[in-house]
Amino acid sequence: MDDRTLERIGALTGVAFVILTLLSAFMYPQQPRVDSSPTTTLAWVHAHRTALQAGMILGLFAAGVFVWFVGHLRHVLDRAEGGAESLSPIVFGSGVAVAVMSALAALPLVILAFMDAQQGSIQDPALVRMLGDLTTVFFAVVSVMIAVFLCATGLAMVRKEMVAPWLGWVSLLAAILNGVAVWMGVTFSTYHGKAWGVVGWGAFVGFILVVLVASASMLRRPVDLRVTTPPVAVS
Repeated sequence: MDDRTLERIGALTGVAFVILTLLSAFMYPQQPRVDSSPTTTLAWVHAHRTALQAGMILGLFAAGVFVWFVGHLRHVLDRAEGGAESLSPIVFGSGVAVAVMSALAALPLVILAFMDAQQGSIQDPALVRMLGDLTTVFFAVVSVMIAVFLCATGLAMVRKEMVAPWLGWVSLLAAILNGVAVWMGVTFSTYHGKAWGVVGWGAFVGFILVVLVASASMLRRPVDLRVTTPPVAVS
């Protein structure tokens, strides 16, 4: 398999990540609000148990695919930076952190779904509350990693090291939204209205948009990723 084919596969993993993420996110309705009773949360899990399990499986595959994509981004940036490694290690490290924390964030709801399917189901309301709250906390942790990833990726784009500067500014804006989402996730222990949900959805959509556009751009123009070696002057 030649380098061009591997580059196209690397770029394509971004599109695959977006597809898997969207499928996993919309296979079931949104989790009950954070101040809902354990009974409400458990009823939601019971009603959508199969969809939850399928969605979490797709989410785990999405995390794995994203590791490949950020590895490809490091490869692209390393060539663009000429080995200086100014931003490529940050993009790679934060991207891997996003993948790992996203996979871990799937565990609380999966555990609830598994326990709901077992004989006797879940009897302890405190356990239901804890697992439900863990999902919110994990969302905040993932948002931190996404903010770092988008910030480093956005700066690389603004510096014209890949894709386009305009997408870099979009990436930086999405990074700010994810930073605000972190504050929301760790400080809101009750429901604060639908207006705050706009920030969370904006952070999610911004992240997905940046990955999708970057992936499609690199897939369509792989030749632009190559660094041309300057000619050697002959005296």
